[in-house]
Formats: sequence, C-alpha cells, structure tokens
Amino acid sequence: HIDSNWLSGTNGVLQNSRTADSYGDGFNINNGNTPNPEKLGLNITVRNSFARNTGDDSFATYSDAGAAGQNGQVSGAKILNNTAIAPWWANGIRIAGGKNVEVRNNVVNSVSSNNALDISVFGDSGHPLESATVAGNVLQGGGGWNGVRHGVHIGSPGATSQFPNAFTNVTLSDNIIRGSLTAGLSIDRTRVNVTLTNNTIDRPAKEGIWINSGVTGTGKFTGNKIQNLLPGQVAQRNDSPNTFKITG
Repeated sequence: HIDSNWLSGTNGVLQNSRTADSYGDGFNINNGNTPNPEKLGLNITVRNSFARNTGDDSFATYSDAGAAGQNGQVSGAKILNNTAIAPWWANGIRIAGGKNVEVRNNVVNSVSSNNALDISVFGDSGHPLESATVAGNVLQGGGGWNGVRHGVHIGSPGATSQFPNAFTNVTLSDNIIRGSLTAGLSIDRTRVNVTLTNNTIDRPAKEGIWINSGVTGTGKFTGNKIQNLLPGQVAQRNDSPNTFKITG
C-alpha cells in the first residue's frame, strides 16, 4: 500500500518486478516534473513486470513540461512485455506525451474505470506526443463503470495547453483490442495523426473505431479487422469527415 513506483533519470531499466494494491501508478516513467538534469526521463525501460489492483495507471510514461514549460521532454521510454491486471483507477497503460515511446507486447485485462490504453498528453502542461509505437499488445476490456472511456483512447493537447498547435503522432500495429465496454478505439480533440496497421478489434460494446466531432488530422488505416460487432453497431464512425481524413 504505497504510492507510485516513480522512475526518472537516464538509461535506467526496471525488470522482473511486481507491484500490487498501490494508491498510485504501478510503474511510471517520467521527468520528475522538474528541469533538474538528473531527472530527464531519457531511455528508461520497464519490462517483464506485473502490476495488479493499482490506484492509478498500471504502467505509464508522463512528460510534463511544468507550469513554466521548462521541464525536458521524456524520450526513449519503453514499456515492454508487462502484465496489467485490474487497475481500480485510471488506465491499464498510459502514454502521456514524449518522443520515441515504445509500448510492445504487453497484456492488459479487467480495467475498472478508464481505458485499457490511453494515448494523449499530461493535462494542459503536458509535452506533446511527438512519436510513439504501440505494437503486439493484448488489450482486454476498458470503458469502465463511468461509460465515457474506451478500449483505446487517442487524444491531443487541449485548447488551453502550452502547445496549442502540437499534434499527437502514433502508430499502432498488430494489437488485439477486445471486449471494450464502449468503443474499441476512440479518437477525440484535435490534431491527431494515427497509423493503424493489422490491428484486431473484437466485440466492442459500441463502435469499432469512433472519430469524435471536431478532430483534425489524418488516419492511415490498413489491414485492420473489426469483428463480432453487436447488433446496430458499426465498424467505423467518423464524425469529422471534413477535417480528419482517412486513407487505406
């Protein structure tokens, strides 16, 4: 019963570890929310680890610029080959800003309240998500009791952000997104560039892929499979057809 395992610095590896019943994140890669050069959050890896019943995100990377915008951008964070079971708050995995982020070959199951995977920024003071690769993950559930989260959510800086013109840039490939209680994959806010390749979205309770109203950017969708839809639901719904262009 402790707060997060809070990981900042340079070139660190945390592996083969377990955490359970925490009050905060299971494992969180970050920049310490400080311009301190000893806490830059560069090339930190969390791998082969297990988190259960966490009180915030099970596995996360946060890049917070800080109120003055002086904190360095988290870069090279890797979340690899981990298992997240039943977080009682927040997300199974969260990517919140950064560049050259990799989330590969993880398993998420039984998220209580939020998304199985959230891809966005850290509030109004968060650095943009310049580049991220999400591949080979099995993401089960998401959507939670509050009904406004999803299997996977992709967002961007808000209107009051320090980075109002920044895009979220992310590639998702070969992931399985199964059994969301709402949409399998939801994209909202503005300024989002997404590449989806060879993903499977299986039995979401609502849409397979939902692009909300007001989203700008691009989507390159290739080789994805959306299956076992419930009656009345659609594989893809784009409520921003004039501003979010989908190819493929």
